[in-house]
Amino acid sequence: MNNTVELKNLHIKAGNTSLVYKTSLIVKEGEIFGLVGESGSGKTLTAKAIINLLPQGLTYTADEIITVGKNMLTASNEEKRDHIGKNVGYIPQNTVFYLHPLIKIKNQIGDGYIQHTHKTKQEALEKAEMLLSKVGFKSPKTILNYYPWQLSGGMRQRCNIAMALMNDPKLIIADEPTTALDTTVQKQVMELFKAINEEMKLSILLISHDLGLVKRYSHSLGVMYAGQIVEAGSASTVFDEPKHPYTQLLIKIIPSLNIKKNEPLTEIPGFVQDKDRDSQGCLFYNRCPKAMDICRVKVREHMKEDHYYRCNLE
Repeated sequence: MNNTVELKNLHIKAGNTSLVYKTSLIVKEGEIFGLVGESGSGKTLTAKAIINLLPQGLTYTADEIITVGKNMLTASNEEKRDHIGKNVGYIPQNTVFYLHPLIKIKNQIGDGYIQHTHKTKQEALEKAEMLLSKVGFKSPKTILNYYPWQLSGGMRQRCNIAMALMNDPKLIIADEPTTALDTTVQKQVMELFKAINEEMKLSILLISHDLGLVKRYSHSLGVMYAGQIVEAGSASTVFDEPKHPYTQLLIKIIPSLNIKKNEPLTEIPGFVQDKDRDSQGCLFYNRCPKAMDICRVKVREHMKEDHYYRCNLE
């Protein structure tokens, strides 16, 4: 099986401050890879580095960034833009601001397709109609003539998914795709991703802070904390045998149907640090119930078959 993304030792900085450090991950062809962690852990920045979309003012280095077969470290900016436009669909975190409120859906969905494939406007409209139908719209022709402000959050999100699929990408990056949606629409959107993944055999990098969602839909996952991947492997292995105390706590706080009424949800005390992320010690030290003195100074890395974790515990 080929890999759709190969990222090795990514280091992102804002001035002298490290935001993401020594981050490596592999997304295999045709799988859903969940990248999970609390807000501020560096998930979105890592994804944006993969597709050359880092915000201005940030710098990065890496030993390797290969995205859908293209070496992003040696390609020119023009080559990167062309390659990403044709091969990667990006679904951003904030659907409200991603679609321009005063431009009709048909123009927003079709323009990138026409630019990258040199097809006609009519061909773009036909494809857009077919994809809007695929993402669950009963009357796609009508939706194409709407403005985004005429659509609900769930409808806008489905338009974003259709737009991401226009160029037949090999990879979709979905950044917190269900955050602004109610529970029913969340399930519809995630089932849609699952169907797209199975039917089209394309890879999906699913960024989420919702471990329950990642557990249900991902084949593999990486757990990110303070700019570092602290555990990664197949979803079944990580959930059945979590090794890192942070992963263990995240799994423990997945809301359960067995929770009693008025019983408070468990939380991890403390917060994700934003300084000294390139420290050689464990960044979870101050919040970890199992921390030892050695953890301040250094962390061991383990790789057992496909299961990776950074922790001084076995």
